Parts: sequence; C-alpha cells; structure tokens
Amino acid sequence: MPSSPTAMQSAWLDNRPVNGKREFSMNQYLLAGSLSLLLSFPAFAAPKDAYTQRDVMQCGGVEVVMVSSCRSVTVDDAETHLIPVCSDQTINIGGKVLRRNIDTVAQLTSDGKKATMLSNVVVAMDCVKGTKGSLVSIGGYGGCGACPEWRGYYSTAGRLEQYSFDNSQRSFGSKGSWEALIKSYGVTKRQLMSESPAVKRIVYDQP
Repeated sequence: MPSSPTAMQSAWLDNRPVNGKREFSMNQYLLAGSLSLLLSFPAFAAPKDAYTQRDVMQCGGVEVVMVSSCRSVTVDDAETHLIPVCSDQTINIGGKVLRRNIDTVAQLTSDGKKATMLSNVVVAMDCVKGTKGSLVSIGGYGGCGACPEWRGYYSTAGRLEQYSFDNSQRSFGSKGSWEALIKSYGVTKRQLMSESPAVKRIVYDQP
C-alpha cells in the first residue's frame, strides 16, 4: 500500500503547474525563501585595521602594480615570521593579474590574537633591462634567518620565466634558470645578482 504523501510532497502536488501559472508562483516562493536565508547570515566584516596598498613602477613600456591586502597590527616578537601582516598580494603586469604561490601561517599579533597571513611578502620590485627585452624582478622575504627568500622574474607579458624559493639549506620550489634568461633577454649575470639603481623598495604604510 502506498504511503501517504509527506508535507513537502503534498505542497509540491498542490502547486503543480496549471498553464505555467502555479509553477511560476512556486518558483517565486523558493526564490524568496533562498534570499531570506542568505540575508540571515552575518555579513563578513574586514578587520578595522585592514588596508590596501598599491605600489607601481614601469618596466619595458608596461605598468607593474602590486596590490597588497594587509593589516596595521604587527607580529609578536616571539613569533617566527616578523613581516607585515598581509593576507593577499597580487602582481598586475600589463593588465594581467598574478599571484605567487605562497603558503599562509598563523602568527600572534600585537592585538593579542592569531592572524592568518602570508609567510612571505614582497619587499622589492625592479626592472632588469636586457638587449633583447626587459624582465620584472620581484623579491620576497619571510621574516627570519631560516625563512626562505623568494626571487622571481616575469616577462612584460606577465609570464613567470624563472623563480627560486629557498634558504641556505634547501629549496622550496623553482623554475627555469639564469642561463635561459641571459640567452632569451640579453641580460647579464651581474644584473640578475644585483639590484638596479631604480629598484623600488616596498614600504608597508601600516596606517
């Protein structure tokens, strides 16, 4: 013997479409219910000390913009990553938005709370000019002696040509080689080893 319909089944049966009119009405009810449920959740609020910073330079005829989403709190001195508290950084090269592959860490901050932040932040942007083209150089720091440093080179089209992420003991990732950069862009080893006079140091405002 078939069981009696549940309340939900009865509601659906009572609202079966008649020339499409009741179906439209039921969809309205479902939409209204979904909106009410969505609005009932608390809205995400950014920390009061959050700020966005833009650092800009020119390289090879294109604009390079780094956008950092950070906070003005500082990392407690007892922690390992003594760097600005930033949750995200993007590098915009000629309109192409890029992100470095950087892990996050939880660190105690000056407000007495744990903050999830990038384990390595950009500290310098530079333009390496070769005889065959220019490269955007990005340097990142982790905030401690044993923390790996990130050094990478992007083409002016926004392609990551080479990078190394390592400390004195081990590598945490790499791509490409300096030899390939020298051959493809006409840069010198000395240029890759040192900064140009026009290097842009990243100073985090922490308002």
